[in-house]
Amino acid sequence: MMMRMFKKGIVFIVSILFVLLTACNNNQAKTSSSDESNENGKEVVTIKVQTFGSEKTRLENLEDSAKKLNQELEAEGKNIEVKLETNAFDGSWEEYRKQFILAYKSKNEPDIYLTGHEDIAWLAKGNYILHLDELKDSEAYSDVYPTLWESVTWDGHIWGALQDTEARPIFYRKDVLKKLGWTDEEIESLPEKVKNGEFTVEDMTRVAKEAKDAGLVEWGILHRPVNGSELHMIAKNFGAELYDEKVDKLVFNKEAILETLRYFESLTQKEGVTPESITSMEWKNVHQMMIDGKALFWYGGIWNVFNYMEQGAEFDDIMKNFGFMLVPATEKGGKPMTLSHPFVHTVSSQTEHPELVIRLLELVAAPEYQAKHSVETFHLPINKSGADVEEFKNDEFLSTVTYMLDYTTFLPNHADFNKYADAYFKAIQSVELGKKTPEEALADMEVQLQNDLGDEIIVK
Repeated sequence: MMMRMFKKGIVFIVSILFVLLTACNNNQAKTSSSDESNENGKEVVTIKVQTFGSEKTRLENLEDSAKKLNQELEAEGKNIEVKLETNAFDGSWEEYRKQFILAYKSKNEPDIYLTGHEDIAWLAKGNYILHLDELKDSEAYSDVYPTLWESVTWDGHIWGALQDTEARPIFYRKDVLKKLGWTDEEIESLPEKVKNGEFTVEDMTRVAKEAKDAGLVEWGILHRPVNGSELHMIAKNFGAELYDEKVDKLVFNKEAILETLRYFESLTQKEGVTPESITSMEWKNVHQMMIDGKALFWYGGIWNVFNYMEQGAEFDDIMKNFGFMLVPATEKGGKPMTLSHPFVHTVSSQTEHPELVIRLLELVAAPEYQAKHSVETFHLPINKSGADVEEFKNDEFLSTVTYMLDYTTFLPNHADFNKYADAYFKAIQSVELGKKTPEEALADMEVQLQNDLGDEIIVK
């Protein structure tokens, strides 16, 4: 027994020594990043960059910007050379966030951390990142679409440098509407009618039912099969507030959420234009229904064009058969909408070179970089000058949906929004499956929110 305890003690001490040595090495790596010198005798400053996803242009644009920054520093007579140490993470969002926190605690985190705008609240609250208020007055960001600043604002400060954005339109099959008896002029003018509030959500449901009853499609309206932004977009369209920025609390707007749940019930249980089991389907199957013309309307995102192409659809066929419009208003004469999920660059509060990092982020906002990234990844530029680049203007698809940024909204920047989202998704599922009435689902959702969020939720 004593020997076993002795061995355990030795293992424990060795483990502690290993952790301490690792931390020391990490700290040395962090603090010695600017102690190197290149062959020209210049001080080498290493800036660590962490991105998410497979979009190569996010890193390529930063690397090109670093070259420009070095040219500027040389012209200024500075004896400094910036070197990027980059990493593109390919995994789950949960692991991505955990990885950053662990790296930060060991002082080995990236200087620039790319993430979704909704992470800003917990990053700022935890003092992980610097506020970047100066960017709003920077010439590099002077023509950013004004609404996008909302997505990076928390507690009265700007916390992220906008990297890209997108929109979530309604996709519709033009060929199905043609078979339904619509003229070419009526089909092509539909996005404008939506903009003017002449074509509403109720009209969309009516047309979807007509197409289904006529046997032209299997389903009239589809939405995402898993928890996510488009479902909250629908709630916001019915008037849900979701968040009170002044007190930094989430909002459970009961009347608006009830109307939203009644809408989902109508789609599945009453009008029958949406499969009641859609939340148990796979993404590829939902996409395939739109590709094959088996559904008329789709609450989607502009990047879904890329998804369709991955599943074998030809770009020319997509442009021929699909139209794209804003989410129609719920009332005649109302304002349509969409929702965006910008990716943003955040800056570590422990960075040793904030001025160089800021200059790098100003350079990467250049119009040509915005256009290149948008065209290659089916995103939208953050600034109007990016949308004016010929490469972008010549894109048949993206150039026709950029106007949607004038109608966009965002998810709340609140650290516990995922808890709200989980309760809301459960309510939608129960209503669409016919297991609960909207009223019952609403009541259960309220109980769950109060249990999970306590004082962090305002019930209205």
